[in-house]
Amino acid sequence: MKKFVLLFGVTLLLFACHSKQEKPANNKTANQIKIIKWYKNISYISNTHPDSIAFFADQIEKLAAHESNIYQSMAYTVRGVYYQNSSSYELSKRAFEKSIALIADTKYDTIQAKAYIGLGNYYKNTGDYPKGFDCLYKALKIYEKRKSKHGISSAEGCIAQIYLQKNDLEAAKESLKVALAVLGEEKDNHIYLISSHTLANVYGMSGNFERALAIDEECLAISDKIKSPRNKVMFLDNKANCFMYSNRLDSAAYYFQECLKIDQQVGERKQIADTYTNLGNLAIFQKDYAAAEKHLNASISLLKELNQKPNLINAYEILVDLYQKEGKLKEALAAEFEKEKTYQAVISEKKEAALAEFKILYETQKKEQQLAESKVMLLQNEAKSRRNNYLLIALSIVVFFVALVGYLLYRQQKAKIHQQEKEFELKSAIALIEKQNELQEQRLRISRDLHDNIGSQLTFIISSVDNIKYAFDIQNQKLDNKLQNISNFTKSTIIELRDTIWAMNSDEITFEDLRSRILNFIEKAKTAKEDVDFQFTIDDKLNQLRLNSVFGMNIYRVIQEAVNNALKYSNAKQIEIVVYKVENNLAVKISDNGVGFDLENTVKGNGIMNMEKRIESIGGIINIDSKVNEGTIVSFLIPDNTVEK
Repeated sequence: MKKFVLLFGVTLLLFACHSKQEKPANNKTANQIKIIKWYKNISYISNTHPDSIAFFADQIEKLAAHESNIYQSMAYTVRGVYYQNSSSYELSKRAFEKSIALIADTKYDTIQAKAYIGLGNYYKNTGDYPKGFDCLYKALKIYEKRKSKHGISSAEGCIAQIYLQKNDLEAAKESLKVALAVLGEEKDNHIYLISSHTLANVYGMSGNFERALAIDEECLAISDKIKSPRNKVMFLDNKANCFMYSNRLDSAAYYFQECLKIDQQVGERKQIADTYTNLGNLAIFQKDYAAAEKHLNASISLLKELNQKPNLINAYEILVDLYQKEGKLKEALAAEFEKEKTYQAVISEKKEAALAEFKILYETQKKEQQLAESKVMLLQNEAKSRRNNYLLIALSIVVFFVALVGYLLYRQQKAKIHQQEKEFELKSAIALIEKQNELQEQRLRISRDLHDNIGSQLTFIISSVDNIKYAFDIQNQKLDNKLQNISNFTKSTIIELRDTIWAMNSDEITFEDLRSRILNFIEKAKTAKEDVDFQFTIDDKLNQLRLNSVFGMNIYRVIQEAVNNALKYSNAKQIEIVVYKVENNLAVKISDNGVGFDLENTVKGNGIMNMEKRIESIGGIINIDSKVNEGTIVSFLIPDNTVEK
């Protein structure tokens, strides 16, 4: 089953970008913080909004233009991910090489490791396996030193893919054992899925289709759970190949077509080409030779554009087999010639690389000889300089004692300054605590005043309006409606006031409190719009999270604003709210099946701008996606460093 192996090193690289990372500096500017935030969340962006990667790559590049090397290196890594994601392999290679060249300090070697994984995948995709292994083992060594389980699993998974591409199934199994063992029970992530997909390919190539299909079923469920179409297509492809090689051709055709749909939606040109190759192979099994030739020519055209020589050789092999079955010997000979030409090009590239390595070896030996000659000269001069050394030693002793006295004086002064700093910090801490206590007392006074004064006045207004309606027989319908609107508006104001008092009186808000507020809001919305089907889902893993009052209130208000917009403008019949974890971050998605709107030609109102400002003010990322007649999706991500476990 080697012919249909899918290589997804890009996803492993993206996940490695989310691994634990040393901080470039303690005092960072707002510009630097934004670069780090986008760099760390590129995995989430790529797998949930793949069309946005180009935008983020451009933005990070602009932000890093006048920053230090560490931030420019991050920008090149993100640019390399974008190029590799769009099958622009040569451009990705240059970006990763620039990223590595900018980082000389081993303090930031995990950024180098990410770039090495990107280079390893480039060499794997272009068939230069020795260089691919070299880059991936460099990354693995760094991650082992840093004890980064995601990094180790990513590197081992990529190594296994090269072994699989070389048809060394046992070696691939060994690397996959390490990759999966490191993750343990942590399965709801892209690294586990990539390694599992490679393992399913190993079983498929060994003829153990049932074992491969069992892995596919498990991982398809995980892909749907974490909402990752990129991962889902891998296992659909593997199922299709298992069905094809076990002669269940109708099932194979169905799953290959499903793969092609997702590939075209995501825009993975290499994967589109591979799926066309698989469809061509399937058509040969079905004896539909015309369809087979059409699919294979489409695949070959794409692979030539992408310079994907190993996959191109595979496509030509299948095309030769097709022409032989049709009795088209002339066409078969031409396809065989193209296959050989491509194979020779791969061999020629490797020979050129080998000649370059021999040249480097020769130059290295020449330099070593020069160093040896220099060493002899140094030994000759050593005897002459020995006499001077005794004088230097005596002088050094005097300098040492002077330096020691200076150091002791410096240390004494430093200790004194340190003590003064500690005293100042203690006084500042006491003053801060006193200030916080004063603020808390003010908050309590304000909340009591709001409740006792404003709240009672609003309640009086409602009571007065109701008394007027009951005391007088109001025949004027407009006046009756106006009084009812005043009553409803006042009731709504009381609810908003209670929410504000609730947030003001809370130093922190548990996620259970936030869940209750959202449920109450949904119940009231159901009463207002009985024809709308509301669905609210929340991940049980979030029950232990605690938010400060500002964060909790902003999250609640954004959900409230998104639902209100859907009720007012979308004419939706279904509104869904989903709250879940994404790689230890908090994610929220509000979607409807309403009329949608054109984002490019619509001026943002206060509601949308307020939602964006609220999420950005708490360090989050918000995305609004809408298409005419296809509904609207509002989603936002709160990074894990802004919430407490």
